[in-house]
Amino acid sequence: MPSALNIRYAISIIMFPVLSFWICSVRYIRSMRLTLSILFSLCVSSLFAQELNCVASFDAIYARWEKITNMRYHSHKTERQGNETDDAHFDFTIQRKPIKVAGRMQEKGHWILYDPAKSSNEALYISNGFPYTNLTLDVNGKVFRGMNHYTISDAGCEFVFEIIRREYERIPENFTCSVVERDGRKEWLIRAETENFTFVPYTGKSGETVLDVAHNNSVSAYLILERNEALSSYTDDCSGVQLMIPSHYGKIVEIYFDANHLMPTRIQLFDEKGRFERYDYCDYRFNLDLDEDFFTEDYLDDLD
Repeated sequence: MPSALNIRYAISIIMFPVLSFWICSVRYIRSMRLTLSILFSLCVSSLFAQELNCVASFDAIYARWEKITNMRYHSHKTERQGNETDDAHFDFTIQRKPIKVAGRMQEKGHWILYDPAKSSNEALYISNGFPYTNLTLDVNGKVFRGMNHYTISDAGCEFVFEIIRREYERIPENFTCSVVERDGRKEWLIRAETENFTFVPYTGKSGETVLDVAHNNSVSAYLILERNEALSSYTDDCSGVQLMIPSHYGKIVEIYFDANHLMPTRIQLFDEKGRFERYDYCDYRFNLDLDEDFFTEDYLDDLD
């Protein structure tokens, strides 16, 4: 008969691989758990890395804007105007300092020239057809602006950046800034949303127009016009008039920026009814070698 020692030895020979396999399995499982934990942490970190610091984002965008001497881009606007939607395409060329704007209406081919050094409230309408003559028009008047939400003096990024700055100063806690992917491109999204959007009573101060009321309260001039039926144009005198004006620029404000050149690619705003304006921008070109006479009537007239 085998001795007890031999039996224990045999058992140890048999059990050793089993125990080794079990120990290795436990170690492997623990290792995998650690690996999975690390991978999960990396994924979470990656997700959080998509969030941007808003102040740092603003600083980067403003710094980029300061490096631009001129630019050209295509603009597509979609605006709510009463019960209808107005849709139009424009090509803009903008010189920053001193500011000059040349805009071409894609559908009609007309040029619009704005040079505030000559007149801050007028633009030259360079005809490509009827009325077959060039006209100087009030940039905020009924003929030129009508119910359009903005006018040629608002073109470029100064006006947009001012909206961002004012809203952030008012409700910084409502802002989120993040990296997103849209149409296959990496973009920065600056978004503000408030549940407190409403219309509040306001009495027009002496000499205030609709545009003044909007500017002084950092709200949309168009929403003031839309809400107050007694008003018919942006230049209406609001002195002593009882108005209802928006509490904020919008219930939701979204501005997308190209992650590379940091200029806006889409701006859209919503009120309690839904989206009331959207602007898409593309085909940017920066710091062009423009002819010194580019922003003149004769030069633009010859382009046609």
